[in-house]
Amino acid sequence: MKRVCFISTVNHNVGDDFVREGICDLLRDVIGEFRADIVHKHFPATVRGGLWPVLDRMTRQIPNHVAWRERVSRMVDALSGTAAKDKLLNSDLIVQAGTPMYWKNAWSTCARTEWFDLLIERRWRRVGRAIPLWNLGAGSCQPWGSDGSEVVADEGCRAYIDRFTSLCSVTTVRDSLACEIVRQCGHEVPVLPCPSIFVTASPGLNRGTAEYLALNYMPGGGHYEWAGSGKEDARQWEACFSETVRRLARSHPCLMICHDRREVAAAQRLFPEIPRFHSRDWRAYVQVYSRCRAAIVSRVHGAVVAAAMGKRVLLVGNDTRLLTAAQVPGIIWMPVVAARQGIHDQVQELLGQPMLEDTASFLESTRQRYLTLLRAAHNSV
Repeated sequence: MKRVCFISTVNHNVGDDFVREGICDLLRDVIGEFRADIVHKHFPATVRGGLWPVLDRMTRQIPNHVAWRERVSRMVDALSGTAAKDKLLNSDLIVQAGTPMYWKNAWSTCARTEWFDLLIERRWRRVGRAIPLWNLGAGSCQPWGSDGSEVVADEGCRAYIDRFTSLCSVTTVRDSLACEIVRQCGHEVPVLPCPSIFVTASPGLNRGTAEYLALNYMPGGGHYEWAGSGKEDARQWEACFSETVRRLARSHPCLMICHDRREVAAAQRLFPEIPRFHSRDWRAYVQVYSRCRAAIVSRVHGAVVAAAMGKRVLLVGNDTRLLTAAQVPGIIWMPVVAARQGIHDQVQELLGQPMLEDTASFLESTRQRYLTLLRAAHNSV
């Protein structure tokens, strides 16, 4: 049985799980059954197997101050290890599974991502690039309105994007800005819907019927507080979302779907009367989204997976991850700068539309586009 090493996360962000498991569904059509090994990209030492994944689980709730996980990983990398346990060196295929890949902000750039040097430059090159490397579902992550020029203008970012794209035998991106950034760095890559749409075909999932409105609240409308936004903007979005939810809850069953503990705390504070859902199991999230009638969310992958199952979705966000939704039918998407002024009209439009009936043809045509690329890459080895 072949072994596939995924550069992803483990019990960190259910969106990453959706992407990885969607890719797994595609890979089964390309290489047959395989063993999946996951390296936690935020703690690259987990590539060594053994006790490192255990340490990762034990320290998951410890904040990553001064980038201690990367520092520990670099120190460990200098030690001799057991090659037989190395997840990357013993794989038949390496897949960078989704995630924002192209960004530059005030505190970080894609050129300084913690896994690239340790896993690719130092480790993958050790085997003379003999193991195929694929980059699937890569995306951009810039403040909404960015044209990506700040990423391309950065010499380090440009060199990193050029190098990683050159090393990969296949690259797909999930949004138009990511495609343009990579193009300006010298490469033409295809834009395909995020592979998370295929998680809905994973074995063992039981879909439900339309029972409630799925609601997801992210303070500030996204993962980050970008320069130019602040507490007042976040307060306005909270007031807008809260008013909308209370109005909906008077006439519709609702469920707050929380992707992390911060969202649980916010939902409990704002809407103690509305049931909440939070889990460490990605399958459970697919199932709760499958049982919704429609969804109003800020989690991009929640929106994408719900839409892939025929649900109508309103997605509100504050960065270019919103563009991921443009590739998937059934999603109304809005930047939070517009949404905080009110989303009543969009919600009424959402609730007035029937569920999508023909997601099967969208999923199948997208699958065939992926399989054509992946089979060609696999057969060229």
